[in-house]
Amino acid sequence: MPSPTPGSPEGVTLVITERVHPEQVDAYEAWARGVHDLLDAHPGFQGLHVLRDRTAPLPEYITLLRFESQAALDAWRHSERYQLALRELPRFTATEVHYREAAGLEAWFDRPPGVRPPSFWKNVVVGFIGVYPLILLFSRLAAPFTVGWPWWAAIIPSAFLATVFLNWPVLPLLSRWLRGWLYPRQG
Repeated sequence: MPSPTPGSPEGVTLVITERVHPEQVDAYEAWARGVHDLLDAHPGFQGLHVLRDRTAPLPEYITLLRFESQAALDAWRHSERYQLALRELPRFTATEVHYREAAGLEAWFDRPPGVRPPSFWKNVVVGFIGVYPLILLFSRLAAPFTVGWPWWAAIIPSAFLATVFLNWPVLPLLSRWLRGWLYPRQG
C-alpha cells in the first residue's frame, strides 16, 4: 500500500511500477483496464498514462494516475473498490509493486527505488534541456500560421505543443539518458 505524502496545489500523481509474469500479461492488462474504468467515476481523478515495456524478461508497466488533490488520491487509495481490485494484483506480478507520489513534473523523473530525488537545480537543467529545443522547433513550425497574431497569442500553439511533447516522450527519455547524473551512486 503506498504511503501518503503532503499535498500539492498542482495536484498529485501516483506512480505505480509493476513487473508482470510473462504468462500473465493478457490477464493483467484486462485487470488493469477494469481498474482504469473504476477510476473514471472517481471524484478528483484527472487522468492516467501507462508506459509499457513488454520486451523485458519481466514485462514492466509504469502507470501514472493524476488526481486533483491529495484528498482525492487518499479517497481512491482507501476506496472499497480499489481495495478489492488490489487483492487480485499479486497473481499477476512477479516482484513487489513500487508506489511513489509526485507533484508537478517530478513524476516524469524516473527515480530508482530507495534513492533520494535529484536536487532542484538538476531538475531545472533537465527541464530546460527538454523544453528549449521544443520551443524553438514548434515556434518555427507554427510561425506561418500565426502571422499577424498578437505576440502573446502567437506563442500559444508552440507552448501547448512543447508541453505535450515535454511530458511524453522528452522528459521520460531525458530522465533515463541522464540517470547516472541525476542519481549518482550514493555511499
